[in-house]
Amino acid sequence: MASPPPLPDPYPRLAEWLEGLDFRSGTLLGRSNQGEVRRFHHAGMDLAIKAPSGRGLLRWLRLLSLKREYRTYRQLAGLSGFARCHGLFSDRYLVLDYIDGEDFRLAQIPDRSAFFDQLLETVLAMHRRGVAHGDLKRKDNLRVTRSGRPIILDLGAAVRKKPQGGSLNRKLFEFICQTDLNAWVKLKYGSYNEIDAEDLVYLRRSRLERWLS
Repeated sequence: MASPPPLPDPYPRLAEWLEGLDFRSGTLLGRSNQGEVRRFHHAGMDLAIKAPSGRGLLRWLRLLSLKREYRTYRQLAGLSGFARCHGLFSDRYLVLDYIDGEDFRLAQIPDRSAFFDQLLETVLAMHRRGVAHGDLKRKDNLRVTRSGRPIILDLGAAVRKKPQGGSLNRKLFEFICQTDLNAWVKLKYGSYNEIDAEDLVYLRRSRLERWLS
């Protein structure tokens, strides 16, 4: 029996739609130092689209940051715990799946132990892929799906370990990996006090972190 023909590639149609997109018509989800994120529905897809704002040099710098974030999503492609990235289109739109759920700070999590076990697994898997998030302590960067799973958002501050990055890149990557783990502890316990013994192995705050806190 002959196999069915492949489904048409949605990305050319997505790119065509984005060419004529009125970005401000989308539902505003948030603003960051990169620009704005807005929600759109297109061809059965529920999308969160990030675009740089501003003009001149500021917009150019934000676009560079958006391109870095796109490369980070590509490095994490297929990894559970992150929104699927459809690509960077028209050199300005970073297109992601919208994650239906609630922000971590508002969510009611029925099984916190399982939730934080899953989050730790995601963080460690991210590090094995050569990516450190760098801003996990910010609760807005963590979303809880309707089924109670953690999804890590906003990779704009992420640090990638580069094969030819040298010792400076390696040390920076290791430092940011540790701040991710410290943030996991802080998110789980709400502070750095009264940490269970099995989780203390993940906590190692630097002098800089202590000074900034």
